[in-house]
Amino acid sequence: MDGYFKPGGIRRRVSFQIIILLTLALTANLLAMLYLVREQTLNSTEAMLENTALVLQEKIEQRLNYLLENTELLSSNQLMINALTDSEGRERYLPSLVNNFQKGKDVLSLNVVDYAGNAIYQTRNSLPQYNNSSELRQALAYRKIAYRLSKDNHNIEVISPIEYYDTTQGAVVVVFDLAAIINRHIAKDETSYVRLLSKGNEIYQSHYNPKEHYVTYTHQKISPDSLFNQLQIELQKGLPAKAFNAQITQAILPLIILGVLFILIGAYFAFRVGSRIVDPILELNRRVETSKQQRDVFCSPLGTHDELEDLAKAFDERTLELQHQAEHDSLTELPNRVLFLDRLQQAIKVSSRSKQKLAVFFIDLDRFKEVNDSFGHDTGDALLQVVSENIVETLRDSDSIARLGGDEFAVLLDHVEHEAAIASVLDKILNIFKEPFNLHHRQIYTTCSIGVAVYPDNGTSAEELLRNADSAMYKAKDEGRYNYQFYTKDMTDLAYKRLTLENNLRSAIRDGEFKLYYQAQTDMRSNELVGVECLIRWHKEHEGIIPPDVFIGLAEETGLIVQIDRWVLQEALSQYQQWMKEGLKIGVISVNLSAVQLTQRDFIEFVEKAIKRYDIAPENLMFEVTETAIMRSPEQALDILNKLKELKFGLALDDFGTGLSSLSYLKKLPVDKIKIDRAFIKDIPEDKEDMNLTKTIIAMARNLNLDIIAEGVETQEQIEFLTNNGCYEAQGYYYHKPSSAKDMHPMLLEKSTDAARS
Repeated sequence: MDGYFKPGGIRRRVSFQIIILLTLALTANLLAMLYLVREQTLNSTEAMLENTALVLQEKIEQRLNYLLENTELLSSNQLMINALTDSEGRERYLPSLVNNFQKGKDVLSLNVVDYAGNAIYQTRNSLPQYNNSSELRQALAYRKIAYRLSKDNHNIEVISPIEYYDTTQGAVVVVFDLAAIINRHIAKDETSYVRLLSKGNEIYQSHYNPKEHYVTYTHQKISPDSLFNQLQIELQKGLPAKAFNAQITQAILPLIILGVLFILIGAYFAFRVGSRIVDPILELNRRVETSKQQRDVFCSPLGTHDELEDLAKAFDERTLELQHQAEHDSLTELPNRVLFLDRLQQAIKVSSRSKQKLAVFFIDLDRFKEVNDSFGHDTGDALLQVVSENIVETLRDSDSIARLGGDEFAVLLDHVEHEAAIASVLDKILNIFKEPFNLHHRQIYTTCSIGVAVYPDNGTSAEELLRNADSAMYKAKDEGRYNYQFYTKDMTDLAYKRLTLENNLRSAIRDGEFKLYYQAQTDMRSNELVGVECLIRWHKEHEGIIPPDVFIGLAEETGLIVQIDRWVLQEALSQYQQWMKEGLKIGVISVNLSAVQLTQRDFIEFVEKAIKRYDIAPENLMFEVTETAIMRSPEQALDILNKLKELKFGLALDDFGTGLSSLSYLKKLPVDKIKIDRAFIKDIPEDKEDMNLTKTIIAMARNLNLDIIAEGVETQEQIEFLTNNGCYEAQGYYYHKPSSAKDMHPMLLEKSTDAARS
């Protein structure tokens, strides 16, 4: 039973609630019935008391009227008249006449008086004198019978005039025993009490005990001409509370027994009804719990054909929807990593039995972050949807594709017979990216890099194959992007090193391991300082200085370059402010901008706050940006550069000549200076081709009214060549190597002193 009625279980709660409600309803009904029984018993008791009081009153009044009539007959008897006037007749006739009258009439005393009220005959010596009685005077005067309650003992006094030849000669005064009259009409075994009250005073009582409680009825339905009304008598009948309660108990005891029986029967049926209600709910709960472990278990049908059945169906639909959401990407509706790994694991089992190969592709869109940053996430999402649809079209029905997250996709090719079949699919996927994608009235150019892992050659588990395909994808990235690479063992080491480098890079940002170095920019004609370029260095403990070409590319791919660039800008401005306070002549300080920074919407706001904080004039700050960085997102980069130009910042095109920009596009760029890349300078004067190219760049810059500075100047011959051809600013080891702010200080002090003297 404890298992059936699990503590806190819905069966127990529902059954108990139904039982409680039913018990309350039956109890309320029983109490209402008991109340009605009591009221009915009270009403019937009061009606009984009323009837018996009415009957008793009628009987008493009948008796009193009988006595009054007999008293009048006595007073009008000729013998009574003769006795009043004849003393002899009085002696002879009155005793027998009176005795005869008193028989059976509850007479206490009888008095015959003359007109003056003097007694001429008495049955008792102690009878009062009536000569001063106002009632006697009125009865004699009005010649009419009179009656009253005696004041001392509450008996009935009746005065009946005696007339002789139409004159009143005297009266018969009779005192009747009221208690005896009433007792004639009350049974000895009477359980109810009787009380007569006159003006609030008790004049009679029978079976009445003041200490007991009664159900009392006061008889008030009395006609105005009745004797009770004339005598001002009030009749009360009462039933002892014990007797009344005994009647109620006798009436309600069967009801109580029946009510308890109904409650017990109701509780049993309530339990049955509760079980019928709860059983489908518990079955639904059981199926829900089972479905958590077994995906093929559904909650419907329950067979109830009601709202619970609808709930079970809705739960199944919601479960399938949640399963779909849990296993599919919401944007592309492709399977996600969870479902892909499950399918891959199943395919591995099949391939293991059939001894066939399968291939896993790991596809990553190149520079997808730049699309998001340049055109917004809506365009990025649309690109992912179009790419996924195009890849699906290149695959067989038996193949699987999934979006792993971000811009990463995975493809499963099963039943692969040879690598040529794999290469054919790979070429189809790469061909998707030959033409631009038309999205939101824009042409979006992008490519992808693909890594391939083959079962069982490159792994025997789903996780291992996907991990190795990921490593091969990074190899494709390193090989220039927009290609595919098959996994080889050394790729695992490369991927591990890449992951380690990324983790170390994040730690370096957090722990402040970066340092700024500064390289002077010199006017080759006067040997004067015209500016400094800020160069970042990573000082890693136990490893020394890590060069920028090792980590900058990774920082751009992961987006960490944004934090690095902004740290560089603030650190450079802080140091520049310090030098200015010391009175040092620095010229223009230059910092590099990455391609990713050119896509940040808040970059301009950040720069404005930075120069305001360090109180640096925009003319003293120059941003250097490469052709490659501009060409990644030309429209957005041009917008940022124009805003910087409007704010009067200097702009330099770095590594000029190594990019892919056209000269016509160069005219649109709001740059002030061109930096000739060291690749063209290092072999001068030995390489004639480099010399010709450098001359062309200088001439072009002059024609565009742009300043020029050469990078990587290391020899006197290079200086002479550059100055002879119109390039007068240089940056290189011939003049100064990149140095820390501390090491730069003596040189800056010397240059500032020389400038002050001249």
